[in-house]
Amino acid sequence: MEVVMVNGHVDANRLGIVGAVLLTAWHGVWVTLSATGAAQRVADFVLRMHGMKSEVAMGPFEPGMAVLLLMSTAALGYIVGAAGAGLWNCLGAVRLRGKAGVSARV
Repeated sequence: MEVVMVNGHVDANRLGIVGAVLLTAWHGVWVTLSATGAAQRVADFVLRMHGMKSEVAMGPFEPGMAVLLLMSTAALGYIVGAAGAGLWNCLGAVRLRGKAGVSARV
């Protein structure tokens, strides 16, 4: 397996995929909780831990909406990961340009 970072340069596609997988997995857990009926208890518990109370009730599980949630979070995770890599690479190039005698590739 190839690495995500080489000489301070981050592969935007690979980091985008990592972001997509992580965000989708996290929301996959939520989809599983919703499908099994445990989402309400978990949401109530998390809010209580933060000293909050909500009267919001979870609706019935809708498979189509669950798929939409997973697809949209995968896209968002990819965009954030790729943008983060682009920002990292851009800032790294700026940092390298500031050093005497070092050429930076953007």
